[in-house]
Amino acid sequence: MAGKKAEKGDVRYLGVHARLVFPDPRDEKAVLDLMRRFSGATRFAYQRLLEGKPREELKRADGPLCRLFRLNTRYADGAMDKAKAVLDSALELGNDPRKVVFGGRGLFEQLKRKHLSGKDRERLRQEWKEKRQGLLYTRGDRSKKGGNPHFKLQVESGALWLLVHPGAEEGKEEGERKKFARALVKTSHPQLKSLLERIHSGLPYNAELTLKDGKLYAHLSWSEALPPPVHTKENGVLGIDVNSDPYHLALAVVSPDGNLKRHLTLSLEEVDSAPNKGA
Repeated sequence: MAGKKAEKGDVRYLGVHARLVFPDPRDEKAVLDLMRRFSGATRFAYQRLLEGKPREELKRADGPLCRLFRLNTRYADGAMDKAKAVLDSALELGNDPRKVVFGGRGLFEQLKRKHLSGKDRERLRQEWKEKRQGLLYTRGDRSKKGGNPHFKLQVESGALWLLVHPGAEEGKEEGERKKFARALVKTSHPQLKSLLERIHSGLPYNAELTLKDGKLYAHLSWSEALPPPVHTKENGVLGIDVNSDPYHLALAVVSPDGNLKRHLTLSLEEVDSAPNKGA
């Protein structure tokens, strides 16, 4: 969640999905390498969590995530977030967390089949590789200028750009200023206006990069406090009885002065007999 943690039910979650286009192929190559290292760090962190290793020990600057995968502490923290989310999901679903397969068990089982060959096998192998190596994520930070110091969004000449921090590099100090990779953000998402308002206000947003069919995508998400509900009788009141006999919904519309304006019933027999009623 971006920014200060709120009580469940007090917020709504919004996001924008976008395609990323890198004018400089060197920038794209650098980001793909960073995603590969981050994905490896996430799998490594997951295994260490299963062993009971503490989060703070794993993500610190001299810890294994930063040292082995050449990540800075913010990216290491993002890898821990993703690993913890996978672990929590497995436990919530009642699955054995030791049997989790990064990249998807379905793809893994398909690749094990010996009858697959040629283009079909190559297509699955590429999809498997992208799911295993195509992830990068950082949380938004309300205390930092711009809302997300590693994924900076900027509007230039009417276009939206994403600046991606390359992470720690071998032979360089963690605090040394680095060149950001630049990508054009291409989207017509209905929440784009809300995202732009958030950028101009410097509010935090989470950013996640994924790889699919050789193309890079970004999912930019945030949470907003819900306004308190306001209930008035200015336009009257609608009453609904969901347990009516016979099996139906009973509705009644009452005017602002309390007089009955309309009533009707809706049978639920067809809904109850529908084959996909639980969908």
